[in-house]
Amino acid sequence: MPHSQSRRSLKIQVLARLLIVALLLVQLLWFPPHEHKAACGVLVACYALWSLLLIEIAWSDRQRMRWTWHFLWLDLLVVASLLVVSQGFAAPVGARPPADDAFFLVPVLAAFQLRPRVTGAMTCATALAYLLSLALSRGDLGWASVVLHVLSLLLLGAVCTSLTWVQSERVRTVEKLMTQSHALLEQTMDAQERARRSLAEALHDEALQNVLAARHDVDEGRTPEYRQEALGRADLALAQAAQQMRSIVGELHPAVLRELGLVQAVQALVGSARGRGKFDVLAEYEPVPRFRLENLAFDAARELLGNIVKHAEARHVRIRLHAADGRVRMLLEDDGVGLPPGATTDSVRRGHIGLASLRVRIESAGGRLLLEPHIPSGTSALVELPLVPATD
Repeated sequence: MPHSQSRRSLKIQVLARLLIVALLLVQLLWFPPHEHKAACGVLVACYALWSLLLIEIAWSDRQRMRWTWHFLWLDLLVVASLLVVSQGFAAPVGARPPADDAFFLVPVLAAFQLRPRVTGAMTCATALAYLLSLALSRGDLGWASVVLHVLSLLLLGAVCTSLTWVQSERVRTVEKLMTQSHALLEQTMDAQERARRSLAEALHDEALQNVLAARHDVDEGRTPEYRQEALGRADLALAQAAQQMRSIVGELHPAVLRELGLVQAVQALVGSARGRGKFDVLAEYEPVPRFRLENLAFDAARELLGNIVKHAEARHVRIRLHAADGRVRMLLEDDGVGLPPGATTDSVRRGHIGLASLRVRIESAGGRLLLEPHIPSGTSALVELPLVPATD
């Protein structure tokens, strides 16, 4: 349990303990014990001071209380001892002494530990302690009433145990989600760093090299006898650099998607991927109207095509993009090496969250991402998104 949650539960528990103190004080003042009145008074006074001390500790930031569930045994011991030492109370006929009702509060206190086993154990221990304390006292037992009292106590304890289990499951779920969110945040930051590094490498290894080559050719062109050939090479290198930079910028912020729509943007992506992956493409495009989730569909195409280029070792790729029945469907099939079992989970563990985050985004938008083996080899990826009309 998180420290803050434990601290709040502790504070509520020590305040609830004051209810036991109040019941015991009412017992001594209005329904005095048959014997050992002074001893009973000292016992209740010491217990009240102990309860106040726990309140001071719980609200103090100087230290943290541990093993607080052990205090429940002291609560039970005090209530049972009072019943034994008093040898019964002068309660009106038909009325049950308030000290008996104090036993009911022990399982309630245990429930604040958010530990079902502790609550269940304290419930059973409380029922047993109640029976033993009655057996050691000399009062009229009224066993029919006692059995009913014990059954009610066990029922209350069962309810408290169930509620404790439900609450503890919620706490564990929250802790798990917090852990996952922290891990996802770290992985996202790592992914952003990798994306920046990949962009820097692409600019350095491709466009920048062509620019440097063009600059060298321009310098060489200063010599008259090499001018025409050198300037020709410089022009070609600059054209290649421009094309490479357009491709990089187009993938980062596709103007064609904004201006012409998803089909043309995906066509540009496929053309770029085909050049980088050296595979043949069979493309089937049907008109897709403008819709609100175009950027997400484009991101899905970019991520899936990028994975084919980097990992699939495919020779042939088939893509089909169309809209039907109020949904946009994009199917990508390749004949590469395929995805091994658990590949998505393993990639997340290694810090690669592309497919995992894409799946979350698609499902959050009301769509689905389905990855399956492609027969006889490769991977089949299906992306479905709701055809939500675009808004101006």
